[in-house]
Amino acid sequence: MTLRLGWTVPTGLSPDELREFARTAERLGYDHLSVPERVVSGAPAYESLTLVAFLAAVTTRIELATAMTILPHRPVVLAAKQAAQLAHLSGDRLRLGIAIGADPAESAALGVAPEHRAALFEEQVHALRLLWTRPDADFTGAHLAFSGVTLTPRPRRIPLWMGGGTLRTGGRPRSLHRIATLADGFTMSGLLANRVNRGAALLAELRTAVTGAGRDWDDFGREARLRPTPGRPDTWRSLAEAWRLAGATHLTVTTDDLSLLAPVHEALTG
Repeated sequence: MTLRLGWTVPTGLSPDELREFARTAERLGYDHLSVPERVVSGAPAYESLTLVAFLAAVTTRIELATAMTILPHRPVVLAAKQAAQLAHLSGDRLRLGIAIGADPAESAALGVAPEHRAALFEEQVHALRLLWTRPDADFTGAHLAFSGVTLTPRPRRIPLWMGGGTLRTGGRPRSLHRIATLADGFTMSGLLANRVNRGAALLAELRTAVTGAGRDWDDFGREARLRPTPGRPDTWRSLAEAWRLAGATHLTVTTDDLSLLAPVHEALTG
């Protein structure tokens, strides 16, 4: 199995720099771009879906994956509509990565009670799939409800990936169960970049959860992270192979050093 290779979009790039970066990554042959999100931030940061729309307009082939769109911070019908239109306008290049969010202050600023995020998130996932597949969709839950909602155009299919269950203790079993039962794939935290032993153990736990839920592990995506040290192509190759053997299907480079864009691709695909 060959790893699909991507790059995390650096925060803080100007529009011209973003355009050049995305087109260069696509020209080099990268498979995907990973789009981070931070809404409330003192440092430069983009909202993920807005950035996906921009990147879709300046590229033609490369997959655009959010990592992660914080779903509880959005009304679910609006999020479903935005994702459906991004998939449609990009030629079905959207992979929607979603997460609960880890910043209570940001949740509070957006009107979401931090203690309700997990339960709201799970309802939103079910609601998204209804809104994307059914006309006159109805949903009633403890935290959200709607009736007779039709979104057009409805997407053919939007891969729905999740993050979480990585380093924090006390919540991992629930996170892994949620990912295994509700998601199409898993994106590992950047905090686990290059930490193959830790990541491999996590993937082994996730595999048990996915198969225990009656799902096919081979159809479930698994994204690991690579943080390359400049001038060490042998190390990059070794880490990529270690992640492949650990069970990753995707590998996303996480660094703001764009001088490595071409060397890393050549080292890992040449």
